[in-house]
Amino acid sequence: MSTWWGLIVEETDGMGERKAYAANVLDHVEGSREEALVELEKRARGYVPQHPMNPSATRLYRTDEGFLLVSEGSMRNYGCRFSVGELLYDSVQAEKAAAAQRAAEAEEREARKRAEAEERAARKAAEKAAKRAQRGGGKWWGGSAG
Repeated sequence: MSTWWGLIVEETDGMGERKAYAANVLDHVEGSREEALVELEKRARGYVPQHPMNPSATRLYRTDEGFLLVSEGSMRNYGCRFSVGELLYDSVQAEKAAAAQRAAEAEEREARKRAEAEERAARKAAEKAAKRAQRGGGKWWGGSAG
């Protein structure tokens, strides 16, 4: 059974007083954890972090959780942590599934209404035909044919 994995990077985001540590999902992959780690390594090797602007050296380390990219800047070093996380819940997918369920239920209600309307129309036509047959025995103007 395959699993969906998020390829996640955590790094310093923003400048000056507005710096924060932010996590971003680079992509989702389906497969085993090992397959996800292989894909994550490819992404980590080609990743260009926000900080520093002109690194003097960059090193990529393998960790128990994934990878750590350390870039040396003129003032300080910056790190980007790469990890894989098993996707357990996705609100977007849950909403899509709920919307699809609501649409299917609405279509079912509409189909039921159409069937009921057709049934009423058929019953009404049959009642009308039965009344016509009782009134004149099938004679068009109700007079005798003779």
